[in-house]
Amino acid sequence: MAEILRFADGLFFPESPRWHDGRLWVVDITGRVVRRYLEDGSGEEFARLDTEPSGIGFAPDGRLLAVDMPGRRLLAIGDGVEVVADLSPYSPSFCNDMAVARDGTAYVTQLGNDHWKGEPPRAVPVIRVRPNGKVDTVGPDLMGPNGIVLSRDEKTVYVAEPAAGRVYFLRFDDAGAVVDHGEHVRVPPAPGSQLPFGVPDGIALDVEGALWIADPIGARVVRIDARGRLTDAFPIDGGHPLAVALGGTHRRTLYVVATANLDFYAPLTEPTGFVGAVDVAVPGCG
Repeated sequence: MAEILRFADGLFFPESPRWHDGRLWVVDITGRVVRRYLEDGSGEEFARLDTEPSGIGFAPDGRLLAVDMPGRRLLAIGDGVEVVADLSPYSPSFCNDMAVARDGTAYVTQLGNDHWKGEPPRAVPVIRVRPNGKVDTVGPDLMGPNGIVLSRDEKTVYVAEPAAGRVYFLRFDDAGAVVDHGEHVRVPPAPGSQLPFGVPDGIALDVEGALWIADPIGARVVRIDARGRLTDAFPIDGGHPLAVALGGTHRRTLYVVATANLDFYAPLTEPTGFVGAVDVAVPGCG
């Protein structure tokens, strides 16, 4: 099996890798920065914020969209920073990841609680922000919905549900109403794990309909096909993988963001976060 190689270093809490416009974009949540990298690993700071950003995507006009995690807002970053929508009426705690459709519709997940401070789990829905800024929620309440990705036809949203050890799906009609939903695949436990299931965080979809899934507790990334079969697994040395993206010129590079420190409130003393990369057989969507 191929080895995941170190692609970039110097991050604190990396999340939400996205391949866009020939670059890999990565959020450093507690570092409060969005960075972007060329395929050779050279990188630059794109934006520095006064809050902790999480999920990112891109609006039809090219602006970067970013979730303000603690502030529970959707931001647009261009020449300046604009508040697209206030998500706090729909979110009792941290907002989290995001998938953005081609028309600019944003689907935002949320943790439901501040588990770093010991708050009990709370089931919460996925939040949707229309291109005109209108906000609503879609589907049933889920346990800490996290990583999220759209199908190629954008009629289905796949949502990692870590507390349930599965990826959930929401299927929409042309008007955006949910017409079907349920469990898509379960994540098997990592070898030697004391848990009865794997813990899915960030996810990415390939052209065969399989999902690459980051399992931070199992210290691995896995590929599970549309039938629920585990086809590939890569252990991650030196960190907990938080999210994945398929990118590169041919979309056959799997990028993995990971960190040795999972504490959101940890002092910014040592940047243990990094990006790994490995070539895979099946390209990503896009």
